Amino acid sequence: MGCGSSTTANAGGGGMPKSAADHGLGKNRNEPMSKSEVENRIECSESSRTATFGGIKVRYAFLSQRGYYPDDAHKPNQDSFSITEHFAGQDTDAFFGVYDGHGRDGDKCAHFTRDTLPGLVAKYAAKSKNREAKARAAADGSNPADPHTIELTKDQMHQCSLKAHVECNRSMHRSPALDDSLSGTTSISAYIQGRRNRITVSNVGDSRAIIGQRIRRQSSDKIGRGGSDAGTVDTSDSSTHGSLRAVPLSRDQTPYRKDERIRIRKTGARILSLDQIEGLEPVPDEDEDDGDDGGDIILGEEIDEGGDPPRVWSPHGEYPGTAFTRSFGDAIAEELGVFAEPEMITMELGPDDKIVVLASDGVFEFLTNQSVIDLCCKFNDPLAACRAVVAESYELWLQYELRTDDI
Repeated sequence: MGCGSSTTANAGGGGMPKSAADHGLGKNRNEPMSKSEVENRIECSESSRTATFGGIKVRYAFLSQRGYYPDDAHKPNQDSFSITEHFAGQDTDAFFGVYDGHGRDGDKCAHFTRDTLPGLVAKYAAKSKNREAKARAAADGSNPADPHTIELTKDQMHQCSLKAHVECNRSMHRSPALDDSLSGTTSISAYIQGRRNRITVSNVGDSRAIIGQRIRRQSSDKIGRGGSDAGTVDTSDSSTHGSLRAVPLSRDQTPYRKDERIRIRKTGARILSLDQIEGLEPVPDEDEDDGDDGGDIILGEEIDEGGDPPRVWSPHGEYPGTAFTRSFGDAIAEELGVFAEPEMITMELGPDDKIVVLASDGVFEFLTNQSVIDLCCKFNDPLAACRAVVAESYELWLQYELRTDDI
């Protein structure tokens, strides 16, 4: 996961787990690894780094812990990350990404996306800025401006990100270094544009980005007056993050979402849990499941306590069984609508935006968004916050499962 705290400079991160109940697992089990063995599975920053991107001053760190799989002791860590300062030739910009691989070649897929996607985003951003500079020069008859001085609109940024993600996915399909027929990776990225105090988050799959925003309450002398006259009072402590509200910057793309279920089923795919595939649970009528009463589970606010999520299946057999509806790779699942087109959000960062977290679902399997932000709030050092969140995730995995995911 990656964790960063920020201020504006001028204002002061395809397995099929069963639930613990299926294994008769309780909460008082012995630790499967010693502290030193756990530490040997961790890759992290030596220390938190401080950087300034235009009007945004940040401190950031990363930490990843390889999963514990009793039946596959040497399984590689399939989570990966990327950090690029001075992004796309801009001292004011940066790109952060987290990638969660799955399947036999999941680690290779995550590494491929890590090594390819940032460069493609930078390439399409540069192309868009060059076109914009030429268009402006043609409109007023002047010489083209330095493309580095051009600030792209939100729609232009989103088009750049979309093209980069689609091209990265196509390149993965062509790569001879991996087999992505039943392997792939998620991606969650944050493109910081410091000159505009702006961040663009692009999401493919079920990794997640969240932001911790300072909570302000209404002034007691304003309450009851109504209208826009109601004021706010800063309730945070000046020396710590104080109380922060977790706000999602991405939405998991899984069959829990009604809109994604409808999109996937249009390809002819089936959406069923493992128990439904095995005949242990009834199969709902698709019209009812996708109708007005077929609501969403909002992952991040809720935890999937059943441990048997809905999955995407071919109409012709029991494959591929992906628990997500978008990913890089997964060529077989792509025929069923599981593609790499990202959902994107661009927002202005202000003085109330204090913490940004990018993380794989190894963190969020048993922790809500608010729980993660609450843990981060206890620390002024991003690396210490990363360690606390990963350690808490690890403990929760061992309480409810016989193994742990990469975190």
